[in-house]
Amino acid sequence: MTSGMRHILSEAVLWLSVFVIALAAFFYLDDRIGAYLEQLAEQPQEVSERVAKSAQREELSEQQDESGYGRVVLQAGRGGHFAVNAYINDSTVQLMADTGATYVALTYEDADSLGLTYNLKYTGRARTANGVTKVAPVILQSIQIGDIEVKNVKAFVHEEGALHISLLGMSFIGRLERFEMSGRQLVLIQ
Repeated sequence: MTSGMRHILSEAVLWLSVFVIALAAFFYLDDRIGAYLEQLAEQPQEVSERVAKSAQREELSEQQDESGYGRVVLQAGRGGHFAVNAYINDSTVQLMADTGATYVALTYEDADSLGLTYNLKYTGRARTANGVTKVAPVILQSIQIGDIEVKNVKAFVHEEGALHISLLGMSFIGRLERFEMSGRQLVLIQ
């Protein structure tokens, strides 16, 4: 191989490396920028206000199914989120229903108000809109929403400031008889 061909080959390898690095950076930054824009779009105070308003509407729409099963109808707020006031271990906590969340996820502040922060061990990690955060597993004695109650629910407590609102995930929703999305309503049936 001549020195000219070696030079061309080394230039090609260099430019290919630059291209691969640029492509990787693009996809990484695309995820980060998307998460940042999502965070800006829903400031914590606005979300909390919407959760409070939606939770009030939800309390008015709780119903008992004719079959005797618990049935709760959640109305979507302006942002399309389903907010609910839940009794966790006999204390009220505002949650946002999230069928994409594997577990119930508590903010550090909500966990603290429930008395769950005294012996937390942050042994896990979770991906949020703000990035990756450490989480501590807990078991909630019960979560009650209207006529629906689920006992011994697996949940995670996020690090302080890592999560802006607690999430009602599938460790609760998945233990129900069924749930249905209908227009701007989420119906939970036990």
